[in-house]
Amino acid sequence: MTTRILYMDFAPFPGGSVISLAHLVRGLDWERWRPMVVLSAQNPFEEFDAMGVETARVRTPQWERLAAGARGDAGNTSAAGEERGLGAFMRRGKHRARVWHFGGDIRRWRQDVLPVARALRPIIDAFQPHLIHLNEAVPLVRPGILAAKWTRTSVINHSRSFVLPNALDRRWLLPSLQGMIFISEAVARAQLRGVAAPPPARVIPNPVDPAAFRNPMSREAIRRAWGIPLDAPIIGMAGRIEPWKGQHVFIEALARLRQQLPNAYGLILGEADSPLGKVYKADLLARSRALGLEEVLHWAGHRRDLPRILPALDALAHCSVEPEPFGRVIIEGMAAGTPVVASNAGGAPEIIEDGVNGLLAPPGDADALAAALARLLTDAPLRLRLIENGRRAVEERYTVQRHVEAVTAFYEMMGNC
Repeated sequence: MTTRILYMDFAPFPGGSVISLAHLVRGLDWERWRPMVVLSAQNPFEEFDAMGVETARVRTPQWERLAAGARGDAGNTSAAGEERGLGAFMRRGKHRARVWHFGGDIRRWRQDVLPVARALRPIIDAFQPHLIHLNEAVPLVRPGILAAKWTRTSVINHSRSFVLPNALDRRWLLPSLQGMIFISEAVARAQLRGVAAPPPARVIPNPVDPAAFRNPMSREAIRRAWGIPLDAPIIGMAGRIEPWKGQHVFIEALARLRQQLPNAYGLILGEADSPLGKVYKADLLARSRALGLEEVLHWAGHRRDLPRILPALDALAHCSVEPEPFGRVIIEGMAAGTPVVASNAGGAPEIIEDGVNGLLAPPGDADALAAALARLLTDAPLRLRLIENGRRAVEERYTVQRHVEAVTAFYEMMGNC
């Protein structure tokens, strides 16, 4: 029997959630599991189409407004002022606050949830899935749960973030789930806090494909590409440019590191996708100039060839200043054979055993990050130990095969596949 699985991811741009989903879909036995994927119309991610998976796209008004830089009634200053005043008044009283938040929930459902759910219904009717697999936390996939309810289709939630369900979600949406998958223990604890009767759940970490890192750029090639001296160490940071990702910490740490290792260079891999990210990047560029790093800090933008670049780096820094739900870039660095220093919060300490397969530093602490990077770059035995143990951890826990086996075993455990 072939089981039809309809995967839904409403993210407006490529990121860790959709990359992990691509690993899962590619790794399935398609004779046993027939996949179809629904994405946001804004998301340019093309890998599902490239691998021959049936793909549909739906408009997501919430993200369209964000991309347009909309701010509610910000264009009408008097209306905005009245709303702020009314909001402040309503939030000051306990009962008024409940009414105010409930009204906001209703508005979001009318604008963002119901239109998407209606667009999903004909897709579900045509594909007739045995199971809908929602690829993010409940508040980010509400339309999928609602559409599953309408069509009486079994549905599971694959929670990849700390975006928590509100009271309405807990009451009306969570009871519809047949199962939940969490990418880390940290996410599981956060998402299940206050949930009286959760559905069956498993923690299944994100995967990485070690084979993708077996054709790396040479150290010489990457240095020529950015005009870096051939003997200079390069520290990389990969990920979307957003304030919580901590590129400002990386820049400050690089400036401190160069006081000890004057020939160290930095490489930021990633781009600003959101309006907030673009403002943040402008601030980062200004800070880099103020610290005199213009000639030694390079901005690579989005890179489709990241698996070729990471192995040519001397160290990889993960700098999130807020808890990371998992930290995909950490296992990518391990798979690439590049030693990693990561922020000690969220899912990262579940991946890294400090001093064994990587190093941990307090989030937001540029001095500690610089010290850890200096230790990596000057202690050859430590580097070799971290590289060897990092690769072993990937092979033992984070391969695509292990991930697919765990997810499909969960499907089968639920008994409706």
